[in-house]
Amino acid sequence: MADKPSEPEQPKGPNIIIQPEQMAGVWANFARVGHSQYEFTVDFARLDFSTNPPQGIVVSRVSLSPLFVTQLIDALSDNWQKYARKSLPKEVYRGEGQPPEGERPIDGGES
Repeated sequence: MADKPSEPEQPKGPNIIIQPEQMAGVWANFARVGHSQYEFTVDFARLDFSTNPPQGIVVSRVSLSPLFVTQLIDALSDNWQKYARKSLPKEVYRGEGQPPEGERPIDGGES
């Protein structure tokens, strides 16, 4: 029997489409988070710090379920760890659970 040609691997996760007018995204340098019993709301804003007090405008408001907030926190944490390990100087990022060289943990560990 002849082997069938292998099918291309299907991408993991949902197929997400972004409209051309949204491709540039928006810039935010401030976020305000609020919540109710059923949802979290995040206002992303662009603040102008040249005024006193700073003035800003909301560039996007996103409402999220509590479950999605936990998934977002996990995804941000995972991506931050990958970014920090790859992009930050070793003096700044030592990785999780690694005390600075020559220092011992405060928990009374072995000398």
